[in-house]
Amino acid sequence: MSTDDPNNILSHAEQFVKEKFRNHDPSHDWHHVHRVRLMALNLTRCPSVSSKDPNLLVVELGALFHDLCDAKYITEEQKSKSQIKASDVLENFFQPYLDQGIIQAEQVHTIYRIVDNVSWSKEEARKRRLAASPDNEADLEQQKWEDECAEFQCISDADRLDSIGSIGIMRVAAFSAKKNRPLHIPPANAQNDSKPPAEQAEGYNGSAVAHFHEKLLKIRGDRLKTDMAREEAERRQSMMSSFLAELDIEWLVADQGAQLSLLQ
Repeated sequence: MSTDDPNNILSHAEQFVKEKFRNHDPSHDWHHVHRVRLMALNLTRCPSVSSKDPNLLVVELGALFHDLCDAKYITEEQKSKSQIKASDVLENFFQPYLDQGIIQAEQVHTIYRIVDNVSWSKEEARKRRLAASPDNEADLEQQKWEDECAEFQCISDADRLDSIGSIGIMRVAAFSAKKNRPLHIPPANAQNDSKPPAEQAEGYNGSAVAHFHEKLLKIRGDRLKTDMAREEAERRQSMMSSFLAELDIEWLVADQGAQLSLLQ
């Protein structure tokens, strides 16, 4: 493929990702990547982001590549390495464009850093380390970079928004099917509802519903970087809360109705 046209790098990136993800389940497929790309571009309009003059090429490429190092989907060969870096996967992709001056080394390094740090689990791990060692220089430097990098903020928020709301519900179901994870395990707490898994019976943590409480319901407020994403998250969270409440009602209708039938 010719590399002398800047537009080619995006079309090449699309083809690259589609090929890498051709066997992915619907929770992390090309359509997820494309939604994240569109939302990330949308979030660049947020005043706190636009004032930093984000590079839209970095935003698009970072979004397109954001899941390439996802531990859930790396190959057996890659699992033999302690940690897969974005540069391991993308160096050969970018080199022709660097040689032609289509993209700059600084932009590529920013994309690498975005891909290497965008995951929720890495942020959680860093928070735990900082709680134990508040002066950890590497983690403090990473936090400072994330607070300043507009492109990272847009991609991180876009990825998290795609985890919640109606599309988030469908993605949880899709990934649960891939993992053969139960969608719903009967609640066993005093309220007989789907509240935090710690209150539930053994095995509940392995259900799809538990995942909402373990992660998805937390995606709001300071777990997002931009005001636009926080506002959109509240709308999506409201929808998910309604869904979970309805799920509890549907379970209770069957459970309590069955008990009444047995008492007759």
